[in-house]
Amino acid sequence: MTANSTFGLMPSLAGAALLCTSSVFADSPRDAESTPGATFPLALPEVEASYRVVVNGIPVGLNATIRLTRDSEHYQLHFKAQNRLFRHEETALFDWSNCVAKPHHYQHESVGFGIQRGGEIDFDWDTQTAKGSKAVYPLARNALDALSVAMVSRCHMAKADQSFSFDVAEPDGMTKYQYRALDNETIKTPAGEWLASGLERDYEERGRKSRFWAAPSLEYFMIRMDHQENPFVRGRIELTEFRYLSDEDSRNPERQAGSTVSSR
Repeated sequence: MTANSTFGLMPSLAGAALLCTSSVFADSPRDAESTPGATFPLALPEVEASYRVVVNGIPVGLNATIRLTRDSEHYQLHFKAQNRLFRHEETALFDWSNCVAKPHHYQHESVGFGIQRGGEIDFDWDTQTAKGSKAVYPLARNALDALSVAMVSRCHMAKADQSFSFDVAEPDGMTKYQYRALDNETIKTPAGEWLASGLERDYEERGRKSRFWAAPSLEYFMIRMDHQENPFVRGRIELTEFRYLSDEDSRNPERQAGSTVSSR
């Protein structure tokens, strides 16, 4: 396994991992009947999840963290994977109401092995324009960023939708993410054994695929993801620790603020 293969895999692995952690309307939410999250919590709990990363069956010393927090106005979703030689980060700022997300800003950066890559987007909903670091272009009416898809996908999984897709704004233009449901199964991770729902993402490139598993007992947060970048490079992310961050969420007997959830 080369340094370049690891560097090339991580952005895809990160984006795939965040899937399981909306349609977005710029001005108004959809009616309750069409809302994906009819059975999903109205507000997202603040959480932090840690993962180990394996590439081509070899532990590469990369620790990954997904952290979801909120203030009085916005949610922030942050992904970070790093070791002594490499760092990859993604951050999204968005509004959320009953499975309707409205992104405001997204950025990503990868640094290591003598290479640096990055990009960002500002969402101008007043003019329906995405101001990306590589292009300025019209936003689709229901556009998401590469991280906010993770939150509304949890809503679709809670409804057991068999397939769905999103229009996604990237630094260089709009693209589409498409998913289909997999059979439920029991998944083992370093954090324990979980009954999990699965998804697979479809790609245009032959030989590229991602599969995700999320635990209903964690409100469909991701516990494992397998990604194949090409026939020669494969990666896996597995849950090692999960905890709720806020006192408010700890009032729910199924949630323990500040404590680790090991299995369900």
